[in-house]
Amino acid sequence: MARALLLYGTGEGHTTDIATEIAATLAEHGHEVDTVRADSSPGPSPGDYDGVVVGSSIHLGTHDRHLVDWVRHRRDDLVGRPATFFTVCLSAVTEHGEAELAQSYVDGFVEETGWHPDIVGLFGGALLYTRYGFAKRAVIRDIATRQGLPTDTTRDWDLTDHEAVRHFAEDTARLLTAGLPPAGPG
Repeated sequence: MARALLLYGTGEGHTTDIATEIAATLAEHGHEVDTVRADSSPGPSPGDYDGVVVGSSIHLGTHDRHLVDWVRHRRDDLVGRPATFFTVCLSAVTEHGEAELAQSYVDGFVEETGWHPDIVGLFGGALLYTRYGFAKRAVIRDIATRQGLPTDTTRDWDLTDHEAVRHFAEDTARLLTAGLPPAGPG
């Protein structure tokens, strides 16, 4: 069993749901997981963990600033330990999204932080119309219209491929297991 940190950044809370889903899958595989929001200060140290999962939603084309800063400042501590990364954005919605744009967010994160995770997950986000204020709801509905996404603002739309999230979490669990030192004599 590995002890893992799952550090995430979120806007409206959908990434919290995805982080919780990943943590549950890791726990099913016998790993102990501390799930922490990136805006908690000063943030945990990767050195206290056997492996790290980092994830963030995209808002206005950028990842959560707290998370980016955390990775950039702890990049050397991440190297040499199992570490994965996931991004949540509407551009990743496969039926309607812009795969190149979604991938560019990941590439930008790697370039900005200088960190190269072992595994990357790219998941569609959610349209949380009921949580937006009037102006934001109108802007998001306009974007959704252009992208062919749901525009009924009376409800929320979860556009995440949860099977892909599970596969990412299972791959991460295998990576954490492989990264453990061999068990010593009993």
